[in-house]
Amino acid sequence: MQGIKAAVIGLGKIAAGYADDPAQTRCYPYATHAQVLRDHPQFDWQAVVDVAPEARKAAQERWQVPETAACARDLSCAGEIELAVIATPPENRTEILSAFPSLRVVLVEKPLALTLEEAESFLNACKKRGILVAVNLPRRSDKSLRSLAKGGLEQRIGRPMAIFGTYGNGLQNNGSHLVDLVRMLLGEVVEVQAVAHLTPVPEGPIPGDTNPAFSLRLDNEHAVMVHPIRFSHYREVGLDIWGERGRLSLLHESLTLIQSPVAPCRALTGANEILHEAAETSVTTIGHALYEVYENLAATLRGEAKLNCSGETGLGTMRVIDAILRSYAAEGRPIQIAGRA
Repeated sequence: MQGIKAAVIGLGKIAAGYADDPAQTRCYPYATHAQVLRDHPQFDWQAVVDVAPEARKAAQERWQVPETAACARDLSCAGEIELAVIATPPENRTEILSAFPSLRVVLVEKPLALTLEEAESFLNACKKRGILVAVNLPRRSDKSLRSLAKGGLEQRIGRPMAIFGTYGNGLQNNGSHLVDLVRMLLGEVVEVQAVAHLTPVPEGPIPGDTNPAFSLRLDNEHAVMVHPIRFSHYREVGLDIWGERGRLSLLHESLTLIQSPVAPCRALTGANEILHEAAETSVTTIGHALYEVYENLAATLRGEAKLNCSGETGLGTMRVIDAILRSYAAEGRPIQIAGRA
């Protein structure tokens, strides 16, 4: 099979930079798009577009990319590119499409755009040209998490009774990963409610982003309580699920799965408790999830699969984020989610 000709737009941390972090590469064999495009036999990495000369130099010297440019229109191979990996900040992404007349699919970093209106405009522009849109929310492609979503969660611990989430470094940034993980594992969000004040995140990657606390009500009547932490102290994007037959925690940003069983209560006859000291800890496959994103892209282009995280799925998570912010603006009034996807 001839490789799918690819271009990366924006060679920042997620595109290539994390490959130079020894801790990242120890836990994530595929921490960046560059590592996947270097290794995946079904993709032919042809070009990088980045305004920074040092990024273009790294693309040529470190990653052996044949062509680089500061502007996509300056690429001689632009007419051959079938996949555009859009790893730029979430604004003006629609303009990128016009530089590549042969696009079949785009892989976009979350969020799709800064606003719902901009995201819908981007998706409509892609739809008019028949371009598939995938959003890089990689937990959707991780084999461990997909197994939980397909019934493995309730097989392990029964029906959830109490669910708690933790995130940091911005609602639109890492908060998107947590909200999308909830949607994937536990059900669609039908209502949100702000429960504490907004906390600015000046160090976050998205200007104006905040760290709100909030609750989510799901379509199966489960409730999820979410609270932020400051990444200046430590990192986490975690989910803690107390089920009828045990407790399951996804910690270390989904790298670690901890499962605790139910046992007779040590302090009361005839009752049960969670036996935390008997917890089993395992490592998930999240370190390979980005590679699986590309596996899914290739299979979708062959007509053998559907996208694990389509543009509409990414837009659904954006709708939840938008509703959380509107709840704060409305002084904590519950906001229902319209147009769920």
